[in-house]
Amino acid sequence: MKKLFTTASILIAAFSISFAQQNKCGSDIVLKKQIAKNPQVAANIEEFERGFDDWRTHKPPGFREGEKYIIPIVFHVIHEGGSENISKAQILDQVDILNKCLRHENADSTNTPSPFLALAGKIDIEFRLARLDPQGNCTEGITRTFSHKTNEASDENGVKELVDWNCYSYFNVWVVKSIGLQSDVGGVILGYAQFPASGFCGTDGVVMLHQVTGSIGTSGSQGKTLVHEVGHWLSLRHIWGDDDCGSDLVNDTPPAFGPNFGICYNDFPYLPATPCEGTDSLTGEMMVNYMDYSSDPCINMFTKGQYELIDYTLAGTLGNNGVRSYLWSQENQWATGTHDDYVVQACPPIAEFIANKTFACVGTSITFTDKSYNGVVTGSGVTREWSFPGGTASSLTTASSNVTYSAPGVYEVTLTITNPSGTDAETKSAYITISDNTAEQLTNWDYFEDFENVDDFNNNWIVVNSDNTVNKWEIAGGLTSPSGGGALRVRNFGNTTTEIEEAISPSYNLSNLQSPVILRYSYSGATRTYLGDHGGTPPDFTVVGDDLKVFYSINCGQTWTQIPQLALTADNLINAGLYPDSYVPNPSSIWNEKQTTLPSGAANADNVRFKFTYNVGTGFGNNFYIDGIHIQNVTGIEELNTLLGVQVFPNPSNGLTRISLNAPENGKLSLKLIDLLGREVASIYNGSVNAGEQVYNVDVNTIDAGIYFMQINYNGKTSATKLIVQ
Repeated sequence: MKKLFTTASILIAAFSISFAQQNKCGSDIVLKKQIAKNPQVAANIEEFERGFDDWRTHKPPGFREGEKYIIPIVFHVIHEGGSENISKAQILDQVDILNKCLRHENADSTNTPSPFLALAGKIDIEFRLARLDPQGNCTEGITRTFSHKTNEASDENGVKELVDWNCYSYFNVWVVKSIGLQSDVGGVILGYAQFPASGFCGTDGVVMLHQVTGSIGTSGSQGKTLVHEVGHWLSLRHIWGDDDCGSDLVNDTPPAFGPNFGICYNDFPYLPATPCEGTDSLTGEMMVNYMDYSSDPCINMFTKGQYELIDYTLAGTLGNNGVRSYLWSQENQWATGTHDDYVVQACPPIAEFIANKTFACVGTSITFTDKSYNGVVTGSGVTREWSFPGGTASSLTTASSNVTYSAPGVYEVTLTITNPSGTDAETKSAYITISDNTAEQLTNWDYFEDFENVDDFNNNWIVVNSDNTVNKWEIAGGLTSPSGGGALRVRNFGNTTTEIEEAISPSYNLSNLQSPVILRYSYSGATRTYLGDHGGTPPDFTVVGDDLKVFYSINCGQTWTQIPQLALTADNLINAGLYPDSYVPNPSSIWNEKQTTLPSGAANADNVRFKFTYNVGTGFGNNFYIDGIHIQNVTGIEELNTLLGVQVFPNPSNGLTRISLNAPENGKLSLKLIDLLGREVASIYNGSVNAGEQVYNVDVNTIDAGIYFMQINYNGKTSATKLIVQ
């Protein structure tokens, strides 16, 4: 159904979906975002469409009849080592399905209702897996990248930045675990494409779920999601024009009111409750078209008019090359190894491996598995060699090896794999962290971390930054924080969405602490005013999706249990307000405290670690800070301090400090100055007291500058008050 858009405002309005059904494609969502960010995109598309309208009117007779388009394709599998790391066979199956559907050679094409079959077109097009990569190296047209960005993947979360091949030479397909696009009408997004004349080369291509890639392996579909998305990539729109009875720019697709979910052959002719003007009641809507939302078994055709638009996109005319014309050129076919006369070579392997755990105790068995790809990686002529410095391996030559480590430390692992075509090695530095079965820190009172010493943090804490970016947990100094001038910061300003940043504490022995055991920390977080297309009226400054979670582990990080009471979400994560630039706390910044009694699994454990995990949501957050992590064995701290009316002044101090309290009755009193490791620095008083005010003077001139605690024990109950010595 043809209609030429002539203004950008009409084009933008065309992508305001008015139906309320499950969404299976996010291409229109991405285009709408691109137009909102850069109005020139709308102008580019208008120019492209005017050119198509003119070309269609003056198309040369027999345009490209008998000629084939050969297009190099590469699949980038983004995975976490799970089922989303799909097989080569599943990818080959998808390519075969794509080519058959485009050429109208799919077996189910015979199910097309006869009125539509007369309109069905075909095009001699073949997508071929690239055999040469951008550097001219041998490839099978598949890359594999381990990254958490496979979750909630989108242009904004940086999944395409992990790996992309030049869009002028390759059609890029990213296969992921889940897609992070949010439709106005909800529903699951199965895939999305970038339209020609929009976006950047680095984002050009298709993102799709592994569950709809091909028809075998992890797929639960017939592999037609990619056919649909390739249609978008080659300029085709949904047959309803992404609006009620909208235009798809094609002459021979009947009018369509909206997407047809669950409509199949036995519904022919299908007429919606409110048919569009001009709908033929004898044929109804073309629910079998690949650009509709009918399920895979019910779509099987493109029209001749749709192929006209594909021809224009790929080839244009001799005087006006198509926007994707270089992809199928003879020059590019030779450069990518997809030319008919190119002699396919057997590729050397690309080494890759994973471990079933990267954090374990001394003596724990860790399984390493070879995940190498590209060429022959199993069978005759393939050899492999593992290197586990510091570890004892069950095998150094098999595809899987069990390894134990006898000493704490951080270790690298190397796999070298060789096939008849060559050798490759993969070394992962600082890949395995081994913790002692005995806790690193032991005290009979409490633990306190003020993040004032960078070396202590680097030596005792573990930072997990899987994407190896600057956006990670780190020590920030020169601040105004509850414990002094330092704090633990996740550098979240400018972070990309779906990042996962982790900071793991040293191991603590809590077995000597009296129950209940309390963990508390202070925090300060901000958002920024630049919201891009996240804004509203009034502007919405919520950091959607950002959250902080706290976990504990009593088995050296093999399993982690969340402590829900210590979590922060978008509703309470941002307490410092709006900062357009990188947020740094100042004297007026707000710090709040979060605390809870540790669950029984962590309290009194003799080897426990804590993990602080910051999950980035929409990417509009700012830096986030934690300070004063405190683990205490005290009962009723606030109640006892309130009961005694404890005062310490001056605080901070570099000379004489006065400590006063009121004993409600005669009893026993002990006052000690304790350092952060629970060691006694000074005994101030230990003996009997009468009811009434007690005053003690402490000279801290001879004590090193730092943070200490005045430990108070009154009639068997213990509390503490912080004292800063300058």
